[in-house]
Amino acid sequence: MFKRFLSGVVFGAGFTVAALGLYTVWVLYFFAPLIDQRIDSEQTAYHSPEEPEVYPHTPNFRELSVDEKVQKSSAILILRFEEGQHGNYRSIVEEVLKQEQGIELYYEQGEVYEEDSHYSTSDKFVPRRAVVFMQGSPAKMSYSTTFSGERIRGLGGISLSLLREKSNNT
Repeated sequence: MFKRFLSGVVFGAGFTVAALGLYTVWVLYFFAPLIDQRIDSEQTAYHSPEEPEVYPHTPNFRELSVDEKVQKSSAILILRFEEGQHGNYRSIVEEVLKQEQGIELYYEQGEVYEEDSHYSTSDKFVPRRAVVFMQGSPAKMSYSTTFSGERIRGLGGISLSLLREKSNNT
């Protein structure tokens, strides 16, 4: 009886090793090239190599200084949070601090940026506004931070008026 049980365990272990080996071969040799091919086709569909991007996406954007963020942004928005439906908050474009010439921006002052951008978890929702740095054309969000009052802590405590000044100078 024990011998029969042991032979079943050995057979099961051998079957498992063989199945995992076949699965590994399938992933490495058949599935991975399909993924690479799809990624390549998506990249060529959205970006033509003949047309260089004016504002390429910066992968480490959050690590840049405030001056570098302003310089590399194609658009900068100030949002304010208002209570929306069901007690959740939505963000409204309060001000467009920067929009480079020729950059397509899908938002204008007074428009809803995002419905239900923050969910009401308590009566003490502290952030009242947010800064959104956008890159590319059409402009897409690269970095955002919320703030209340005049100082933006997520940008090292810079004042909103100084950020406006830096945005106007670029």
